[in-house]
Amino acid sequence: MTQPGGYLLDTQGGSVDVREYERLSGGGHRALEKGDYEAAADLFRKALSLWRGPALADVECGRILDVEVTRLEESRMGILCRRIEADLLLGRHHEIIGELFGLAARHPLHEGIHLQLMLALYRAGRRTTALEVYQRLRDVLAGELGLDPSYELQSLQGALLDSSSELRLDQPLSLFRVRAPGRY
Repeated sequence: MTQPGGYLLDTQGGSVDVREYERLSGGGHRALEKGDYEAAADLFRKALSLWRGPALADVECGRILDVEVTRLEESRMGILCRRIEADLLLGRHHEIIGELFGLAARHPLHEGIHLQLMLALYRAGRRTTALEVYQRLRDVLAGELGLDPSYELQSLQGALLDSSSELRLDQPLSLFRVRAPGRY
């Protein structure tokens, strides 16, 4: 409804899918923090199932709504990565490799997705392929941005080369989110 100063969404007692998405994803975060990876993966899946394409796809957006679209799309990607993290912690590395390859192709500069793909490949017994993923990402980052992979990815590559115990199934991905000393 049009009102002075903007618009009002009148749901007439119904629900708004973004509120349900935020409720489910919040529950997923809490479950992940408690170590309930099964519940986290399930809640994140349910939250992501509410998406039917890009945020506000049928709405002509101005500057303010563009910010909201960006926020929602970034949230969606974050929840997807957290769901994959929960799946990795549950030992579902074989099941998500195909999904991760697709995501890495669509997001060639997203280091977090590549990190998850490398870990899934290693845990599936494909260390060489995991190292090839690192090398391709390194080449893309250098060629397009003049950057090296993050410290986290470099640490993972080193762990892959050493077949480190840090790569065991029961180890969280947060091991590779630690910042290098003196880097910000």
